[in-house]
Amino acid sequence: MESTNLLWVVISAFLVFQMQLGFALIETGMVRVKNTINVAMKNLIDTVFGLMFFWLIGYGLMFGSDFSGLIGTDRFMIDGSNLNENGLFFFQAMFATTAATIISGAVAERIKFNAYIIVTIVVTAFIYPLFGHWAWSENGWLKELGFRDFAGSTVVHSVGAWIGLAGAIVLGPRLGKFKHAQIKYFAPSNHNFIVFGVFVLFFAWFGFNAGSLLRFDPRVTSILLNTTLGAAFGGFGGWFISLIYKEKVSVEIFAFGVIAGLVGVTAGCDQFDAKTSAFVGFVSVFVMHFFDLILLKKFKVDDPLSVVGVHGFAGAWGTLAVGIFATLPKDMSRLEFVTVQLIGIASAFGFAFALGLMLFGILAKYNFLRVQKRHEVIGLNVSEHNAKLPWVDTIESIIKIMKTGDIKHKIHEERGTEIGLVAKFFNYLLEIMRQKQIDLQNSNIQLRSKAEIDPLTQTFNRRALLERLKNKNLFHANYSVIMIDIDNFKHVNDTHGHGVGDMVLKELAQIVKTLIRDKDVFARWGGEEFVILANTKEIVEVEKIAEKVRQKVESASFSTVGTITASFGISNPKNPTESFETILEHADKALYQAKKSGKNRVHSW
Repeated sequence: MESTNLLWVVISAFLVFQMQLGFALIETGMVRVKNTINVAMKNLIDTVFGLMFFWLIGYGLMFGSDFSGLIGTDRFMIDGSNLNENGLFFFQAMFATTAATIISGAVAERIKFNAYIIVTIVVTAFIYPLFGHWAWSENGWLKELGFRDFAGSTVVHSVGAWIGLAGAIVLGPRLGKFKHAQIKYFAPSNHNFIVFGVFVLFFAWFGFNAGSLLRFDPRVTSILLNTTLGAAFGGFGGWFISLIYKEKVSVEIFAFGVIAGLVGVTAGCDQFDAKTSAFVGFVSVFVMHFFDLILLKKFKVDDPLSVVGVHGFAGAWGTLAVGIFATLPKDMSRLEFVTVQLIGIASAFGFAFALGLMLFGILAKYNFLRVQKRHEVIGLNVSEHNAKLPWVDTIESIIKIMKTGDIKHKIHEERGTEIGLVAKFFNYLLEIMRQKQIDLQNSNIQLRSKAEIDPLTQTFNRRALLERLKNKNLFHANYSVIMIDIDNFKHVNDTHGHGVGDMVLKELAQIVKTLIRDKDVFARWGGEEFVILANTKEIVEVEKIAEKVRQKVESASFSTVGTITASFGISNPKNPTESFETILEHADKALYQAKKSGKNRVHSW
């Protein structure tokens, strides 16, 4: 290889290597934020392992000495002594890693990272090199038939896509993609990255196609022109489709249209004229879009980056277009040429898809393929790499607070960043909410107090007493009941008026409050009746408490009526089965006996 040609191949390899960056940007932009780091790592890891195993095994299987048109038998682990071969290996190794990285998009957001490494190894070491040998090796059986795929529409792109299709089928859709007969749209995390990635791919594709000539001569200009037109008209087709179906230019369809145009024109960019290249690129987008919709809507195949449509079917169309439009090989009719191209396309699908199903099926059988549901929910950034994005953490913290309602703690503020300002503002809102919550709690306490306190006597009312007795057993709680009723209270109201009666109730309540103990509970039961829950089950002790209150009431001087008396009924719990209502009824009956016996007395049940 002449120095100029070698230089061209090496420079082209540099460009092809940039395709890894382009695919990484597009895939990172297309997936949800919780998986962006994972897909970026996948694009890096398939480059590392792809280069390793293509050098170890793949290059020899692909370009080694032929055996029966099926497999290469030498040139494994080249030692670098052949300088021209070093350049060829460098160029072809970039193609191998491209075939592997195409698969990543079809299985994104649910495949285990280490499972993807195994897929990369098998693809770059065996599947891609074997088919590459059939199509590109001088004695490969497809090459002998007359099959043409200049730069890899089928050999690289369709092979990677068919393996990706197998992976998407075996893995199944992402959680929530198909729910209640609806197809959920997962919005991309960064549309700018998608656009930037297409720019990088567009630029790198010049090396992909023109470098495949493996020499620098004037034909390079034709290949570059055809590549440019294929991409441009692919983008035009994407724009056209998005206007028809969406009325606005869809970033994904437009961007993928450019890539589909590039994939389609790749097979025949050395043979097509400019008009044909434009036509092939334009049609590639419609092929991509049509099959993408069929796979998604009819077959429920979840392909997050439309890999199968963009690389698989558009690549197949571009390879078929060679048979339709390219210069005929010697001694071959147009029909024969198209038939050979179809054989190559079908062979690629059958070989790559079948081995892909086997590969992914084995990984799935041993539970080594798909991440756990909870890992898929939290995202592969965390579950596979323990890596987080600061603003994702902030949003998750905000969501957690929204779900739990726990506003006690602030969220982390990362100083000097935009998300830090968002966190600071959110914490300011939290502080306002906390103060409002305190005010509301105080207001509730006041309302509760008003609801429980009898406004006249400032003692508990019946509702408050019953609330405190809820789910309580007086026997176990060690409480007895004392009922108090003012004697002749109707006479007081009739003689002096209700205002005087109210004063009597207030003064009596004050007397009782001064006599009961801390653990006793005192409440106005209604009208002129009061209840004391005395903290003891001993009936003698309860009687002493009641008698003490009775004597104090009898000797007290009331401001409006002078003196009054009161009658008392007592009941204590005899066993754990007695309810408060039963004990209260007994106390009420004892009170009746006290009244019947002449009033101003204490009676026990």
